[in-house]
Amino acid sequence: MATPNNFKVTNAIGTTDNYAGAEVKFFHITLKNVGASAIDVRTELGYDETIHNLIRTILLRGTILYQRIDDANTGRVDVTMERPGWTAATLQTAIRDMGTTVGVNNIDISGSVVTLTELKLDNS
Repeated sequence: MATPNNFKVTNAIGTTDNYAGAEVKFFHITLKNVGASAIDVRTELGYDETIHNLIRTILLRGTILYQRIDDANTGRVDVTMERPGWTAATLQTAIRDMGTTVGVNNIDISGSVVTLTELKLDNS
């Protein structure tokens, strides 16, 4: 099959182009307490623990395609969603509204920050 010569390579350098179908958005979440300290969630992966409750909240408005939880005490969670009903601001509000006693271990994530990012595959 011949490759067409008349296709657009990208909409803009530095943005994510989608060739597969539905709209996809990338969210960078940093779980923080009210004092803005990052939360180490590496041991918060079980049923009704912090990450379980976070994922349940995110799923209220879309489908998660991919997620990545940092193996560090950074509180970083990256989520890729298909057709999300979230903006960074509304997702941040929803996460902060989960409060100061999230999950069975009562973790404070009320100072969390969410940003909308682009696809970037690297070591950061």
